[in-house]
Amino acid sequence: MKSFQSEGDADISARHNILRQPIKFFVLLYVFKLFTVMNISILGFGFMGKKHKAVLEQIPDIKVNAIIDWHPAEQPGFFSLEQFLKTKHDTDLVVIATPNHLHFKHAQELLEQGYNILIEKPFVFNTDQARVLQEISHKKGNQVFVVMQNRFSSVTKFLSELVSDDKLGKVYNIQFNAFWNRGENYYKKDSWKGGKNTDGGILYTQFSHLIDLLCHVFNDEFEILFKDLSSFRNFNISEIEDTAILVLQGKSGTKVNINFTTAVFEKNQETSLNIIAEKGTLKISGQYFNEVSFQHIENCPDEFKIPSTSNEDNLKEMYLEIFKSLNREKNNATLLQDGIGLVKILENIYS
Repeated sequence: MKSFQSEGDADISARHNILRQPIKFFVLLYVFKLFTVMNISILGFGFMGKKHKAVLEQIPDIKVNAIIDWHPAEQPGFFSLEQFLKTKHDTDLVVIATPNHLHFKHAQELLEQGYNILIEKPFVFNTDQARVLQEISHKKGNQVFVVMQNRFSSVTKFLSELVSDDKLGKVYNIQFNAFWNRGENYYKKDSWKGGKNTDGGILYTQFSHLIDLLCHVFNDEFEILFKDLSSFRNFNISEIEDTAILVLQGKSGTKVNINFTTAVFEKNQETSLNIIAEKGTLKISGQYFNEVSFQHIENCPDEFKIPSTSNEDNLKEMYLEIFKSLNREKNNATLLQDGIGLVKILENIYS
């Protein structure tokens, strides 16, 4: 991908000549348009791969130019990563949306061949894997982006502003609940789901974005004071836990109580975050985690609504930031190093 800016400014007299020739002018505009299109290939065309494609199709100047899957169903399609690599397909970014346990392997192979990559959650299972990818990235000069789209959500932006502007003061206590349902239909759909070595666990697959919110918004390093991983409902259909109860403490002294579960009967109940701080109290909740259900903060109006953004909106913004990064523009793209704190916490919980 080439950016328009990288072509340099044309000579003024040349521009005047172009403007005198309308047909050539529009042809030139078309060529410049092609240079500013980001071509993306998607590796893995299951639920997440299809979701990424649907979002990408809504973004101008981004084109999906290959699907890599054992039954790609679309052209140009590749039946395996090996086939894709042999053809040296020209693309600006490869989205890795394969089963969890294949993310690290596929990331390695693509980086070694010189591709920029975007890895779906979980991007790695441990810090050793993260270190390997960082080393290859530095050696080859490629970029490793990670899917952390919730950093672009209205809730995350709202909380980040409260913390960065010190509107809450010292944060004393955080209570984080996520009561979801993942039952037999979910685990039986794909053989890798629920496998100890293939899935990783609910904190990797379902709740990593929520743990990342803690790391990102509060900009703190957390140690684990207590952890309990249990299986209540899904023990006969899954090798992993369905409930995680954790107590964390940040270097700032903030205590965090976490209760995440996928054992809720039949359907999701809610995701909620309670914050008790020096200058106020706040609760965000709702099935889609976008409702301020209680707010009393010093010098802030008690009536406040968070603008609603969908997961698709967040993914769009994530891709636009990646586009800027690849065009060498100022950006807020989420790179592998941005998620190292998350990887460390998850690694410690499961160790």
